[in-house]
Amino acid sequence: MKKQNNKSLFKPLLFLSAALLGVSILVSGCAPSMRSFAPDLKNTLFLPRFGFFIINYPSVDSDSSRGDLYARLRYDDVAFVHTDSGFSAHYQFSVNIFSNKDLSDLKYTKIFNRQLSVPTYAETNSTTMYDTLEDKMTLPPGNYYVVLKLYDFNTTHTSTREFEHSFKDFHQDPVNVSDVLLYRHSHQTGVPVSRVKSGVDSLIAKFFVTAKTIPANISMHVNARSAQVPTAMDTTFELTQINNVQLYRLPIEISGLAPGTYAFEVSVKENGKTNSSQATFEILRGKVPLLPAELDQAIAPLAYIANSNELDSLKEGSFEERQKSFLDFWLARTDGNKEAAEAMRDEFYRRVDFANEHFAGGPQKGWQSDRGRIYILYGPPDEVDDHSNNFNSPPYQIWYYYSLRLEFVFLDEFGTGNYQLVQSSQLQ
Repeated sequence: MKKQNNKSLFKPLLFLSAALLGVSILVSGCAPSMRSFAPDLKNTLFLPRFGFFIINYPSVDSDSSRGDLYARLRYDDVAFVHTDSGFSAHYQFSVNIFSNKDLSDLKYTKIFNRQLSVPTYAETNSTTMYDTLEDKMTLPPGNYYVVLKLYDFNTTHTSTREFEHSFKDFHQDPVNVSDVLLYRHSHQTGVPVSRVKSGVDSLIAKFFVTAKTIPANISMHVNARSAQVPTAMDTTFELTQINNVQLYRLPIEISGLAPGTYAFEVSVKENGKTNSSQATFEILRGKVPLLPAELDQAIAPLAYIANSNELDSLKEGSFEERQKSFLDFWLARTDGNKEAAEAMRDEFYRRVDFANEHFAGGPQKGWQSDRGRIYILYGPPDEVDDHSNNFNSPPYQIWYYYSLRLEFVFLDEFGTGNYQLVQSSQLQ
């Protein structure tokens, strides 16, 4: 296909006009809901969802390994029915662990029967309220097959997750480290986190270290790095461990990290033997960039909608001056309406985040790709004609924007996942 350079399709005014229209709806308070359900029974069209993870710790018994299961269900993801006193949900969550892949040799089972009650319908739609489940299990070291099942009694819908999980033998090596949990607080009742807001100063990393001989002179290396942003943290501790199994709660300074997803690693070394464990956490983008690296990260995609003078002002001067220019950039697009500017800014970076998550390839960030650029400028397409599994031709996609009368064709010429824009046209 011959590439067409139809630059008129990429003028930022079209994006801004569409964004302003969306902002005007949001500001007026008349924005339609993403999902609409009868007040007495919601979410009947969707399978119930849940988040979970298993943390592997050493057991007191050297022949066993401990697993701590954490699962939680967001109120918005379960069906509530109307009752005389408010609204109630009823679901069952089961944990089954097998030693073989055909799931015939059951080694552990646990069933949670849960009922939730809230006084108002608004709480049934909450995206910040969760029902949290915890369970502890002890099994011999080895590979297991885990089946998690959630059954919603109000809809009769079921969600199932099946996965393989390894319970480590912590006492096999001279030194070992357990899985890592990250907390906002150091006390026992703290809730594990995987996402934090930009501007948070520190996290608490909780993990166990096992040593065959004591006292053990341990070198502990702690680092967090991201493939998305240049900021990182790196610390080494030299310590003497006096117990065969010892719990650590280390404060981890993250105030200098820009928004992004980080791989957090703890490695321990004793007498030349090393073992390590990893966790991931995400720093969410804040309303206003608080770090120079975060500001640079926010400014880069604005090349799609800013003119050269605006980009120069965003890149020059002190951090405080650039930060003010960044806020003024969005205010100028809404005639000084702060609420509309914030809504437009949020939508823009929501698209950037989506592009980074779905369209990245190699060293190129998702927002820099052709699909990322089109998604940022025009939002999600009305329809995607996907030919990514072709056997006799390179993968390609056609994106249709019916309301804008636009069509974009992306071709992955070498089958590497790098889709390039090869044609753009006006729909008839």
